[in-house]
Amino acid sequence: MTALLLRLLAQNVNAQGLPVASLSAQPTASFWGGEITVKGACSAFGLDSNPEAGRTCQRIPMRLSGGKLDEARQLADTLVTELPESGVGHYWLGILQLKQEKFISALRHFQAAVDRSPGIPMAHLILGICYAIIRQFELFKQEMLWLTEHAPNESLAYFYLGQYYSKDLDQVDKGMEYFRQALQRNPHDIRSRYLLGYALELKGDREKAMEEYKAGVAAAGAQGAIYSLPLQGVARLYLQENNEDKALEYVQKAIQLEPKLASNHLLLGKLYLWTGDLAKGVAALRQAVDLDPANAAPYYLLFRTYLTLKMPAAAKWAQVRFEEVKKAYGED
Repeated sequence: MTALLLRLLAQNVNAQGLPVASLSAQPTASFWGGEITVKGACSAFGLDSNPEAGRTCQRIPMRLSGGKLDEARQLADTLVTELPESGVGHYWLGILQLKQEKFISALRHFQAAVDRSPGIPMAHLILGICYAIIRQFELFKQEMLWLTEHAPNESLAYFYLGQYYSKDLDQVDKGMEYFRQALQRNPHDIRSRYLLGYALELKGDREKAMEEYKAGVAAAGAQGAIYSLPLQGVARLYLQENNEDKALEYVQKAIQLEPKLASNHLLLGKLYLWTGDLAKGVAALRQAVDLDPANAAPYYLLFRTYLTLKMPAAAKWAQVRFEEVKKAYGED
């Protein structure tokens, strides 16, 4: 879960400093289901009644989007000084530290934001995510449960709890229930839709999993979202049904949508190996390791394939890399 959260935050912190719920190109798609404008984070902390502070706050995302981190930090420091009882300045300082992967410093600022603005759901949400990043899962869970009690109509807490239970605790049924609750609150949440489908796939319910994946494909298309995992899910299920043509069609659509997502190329490599086209399989797997050198799976598949192709030097390289990655990242 930690690695996933880091990827989500790296990819999906928008100009307002808000992690977005769906990977949508639409500017109104937000981290927690409501419309977010440039002043969204500032409004959440109640700055609408303070025009001067609101203008200072609204300048921060503009500096962030322009890569002017020092200027953004100065503005956030100004908010801390001028509004010592509000958590908004510390929230932005935490976002700045998070973007630089300074997680402990970010955590301290998010804790300060919650201490000063204890009733703001956005502050609890980002604090909980930061706890998860540093693997303090009990504290993460406390923040998410606070949100389910105090902001019960927001979907993101249910989404993250679903991930926590299904992936970290291997409690798939409980995770599925949280994904369903997230979708009740936000039917357009394509990540919860995909992960519900994946849980159903794990449980062997391919028919319902396919329904969720195809619903996710349709929703992502309607939103203009750059999110290919539902396409991957459809391709996997067709491959399990030995329908290689349909599997290839969907994995190619996934690659077209997200050509730099390593898991798309990994799935394509598996498909080619399944059909016996080892040369294309190797090419796809090499693309996967180029895009994500920290994933052990394609190295293992390359090792086995190079042995079949009687390429001992290449097989040795893949074996060494596989073992290095497993050791470095603790993969099973």
